[in-house]
Amino acid sequence: MNQVTQRRRPSRQPQLPPLRERFATESGAQAAWRLFAACWRHDGGNTLPVAAFLVGLYNGRYASADLAWLSKWTDDATFEDLLATMRWIRANSQYEIHHIFAGDGGETMLALMQRFELWPQSGRED
Repeated sequence: MNQVTQRRRPSRQPQLPPLRERFATESGAQAAWRLFAACWRHDGGNTLPVAAFLVGLYNGRYASADLAWLSKWTDDATFEDLLATMRWIRANSQYEIHHIFAGDGGETMLALMQRFELWPQSGRED
């Protein structure tokens, strides 16, 4: 294995937690979980815009999704999951995206941000 491959390979990724019981039957939360699962299996390429979308829902200062890319280049199932996730967040505005997970959803978000190197964008004004 060369040095570039070694640097790209993330440290041992924790297992993606299941959905919190109260959200287990909600289609939007299930869609968000599928998006997280896709990002958990891959670390770049086509999943980077999806990861940026999820992190952006968590905190818009950390990442901005490439909406043009997500609209044009995702497969139909992923696109529908993106829309379902946005609808779920809109209908459940008292919750944040990381609340869908059993356990510490903040740790799950941190692991995703580390995996894709998505951190607060410097110089961004709110």
